[in-house]
Amino acid sequence: MSEDSREEGVILHLFESTTGETNGTVIAQIFDEALDRLVTQWAYNQIDNRQWPSGFVRKVADLVRSERNRQGFMSYVGKCEMFASRSMQDGFQRSCYYRSHIQILIDDFVPFADLVHPADVGALADIDEIYVDDANQIPPIPPEDIPSWVPESHWWWRAPTRLDMSQQEIDEKLNDYHPEDWETP
Repeated sequence: MSEDSREEGVILHLFESTTGETNGTVIAQIFDEALDRLVTQWAYNQIDNRQWPSGFVRKVADLVRSERNRQGFMSYVGKCEMFASRSMQDGFQRSCYYRSHIQILIDDFVPFADLVHPADVGALADIDEIYVDDANQIPPIPPEDIPSWVPESHWWWRAPTRLDMSQQEIDEKLNDYHPEDWETP
């Protein structure tokens, strides 16, 4: 058994491991790990010019469409949106990771609309709109910090328009927290 097929087996096992007894927090953790592994394998496939086995694509698509995995997916989208809303401070790069992982899943396996409630079909457009609306205030990611596996089509990594932002300005935005913000009354 090849390393690729072993990893694909682990990914399938993770997507299969949520049951009716699994609570929401655990579902989110399992989904996060499964999707992280899926994207890592996707990146290796890109390097090796390897396609997903068709049976694997069908199985992942079926598993991700399950109620529990759709719940994990919506948690994942929620984290992406939360970090996007913090993009002018410290959330942009993390949001980009989540956004790219989501894009890979929906490009290779399951359309976004199949995984969300009809009322949430515009969630990705809302996240993208945050990137566009805040582009002048988001600290840019240095090109060398953008992962090599990120396709050019994942424009959000390069959404910030203020490429002349000074390091001091970037540091101020990234560290715009005050200890009293975290203290409980």
